[in-house]
Amino acid sequence: MYLNIEYFYYKIYTFLTEGYKFLMGQENTFKEAIGVFEIVSFVISLILILGIFYNVVSFIRIRKTHLSELAKFIFEEVPPDRRTKWEKIKKYLDSNNVSDWRWAVMEADGLLEDILKKIGYPGQTFSERLSKIKPSQFKNLDDLWRAHKFRNRIAHRGGEMELTKAQAEKVLELYENALEELEYL
Repeated sequence: MYLNIEYFYYKIYTFLTEGYKFLMGQENTFKEAIGVFEIVSFVISLILILGIFYNVVSFIRIRKTHLSELAKFIFEEVPPDRRTKWEKIKKYLDSNNVSDWRWAVMEADGLLEDILKKIGYPGQTFSERLSKIKPSQFKNLDDLWRAHKFRNRIAHRGGEMELTKAQAEKVLELYENALEELEYL
C-alpha cells in the first residue's frame, strides 16, 4: 500500500483555502491562502507540542511513583503484621551467634524478593527481578544491589565468610530502606 503524503497535504491545503474563501466571500490570492495556512499550521503545531510536553511530564511523574504505588496496592490488604515480620528478622541481630546474623540477611533478601515477585517483576531470581527495575523507579536501587551481592557472598561462602555484627546491621539497614521506599514498613 502506498501513501501519497504530498496528495494528503494538498487536500488539507485545498480544504483550508476553499474554507477561507467561503468564509471571506471573495476570491483570495495564493499568498493570502498561504498566510492563513501558516497561521492554522502554527496553532495546530503549538497545541500538539503542548500535548507532547504534558504527556512526557505525566509519564515521568507516573513512572516515579509507579513502584511505590503498586506496592501499596498489593499490600493494602495485608494486616499490620508486616512490621512484626521485619522485627522478627531484625531480632536475629540480638544474638551473639554469627549464624543468626547470616540468617537475618538471608531472610531480609527473601522478603524483598517476595515483594518484587508480588509486584510483578519478571524473572526467576532476585537478581533478574532487580535488573528489571529502572533507577528512576527506585532511588535505593544501588544500595539494594549492594545488599543483595553481600547476601550472595554469604550464601556461597557460608561459614568461611567473616561477618561482623556491624556488617549485618548495615546490610539490614539497606534492606529496611528499600522496604520503606516500597511502603512495606
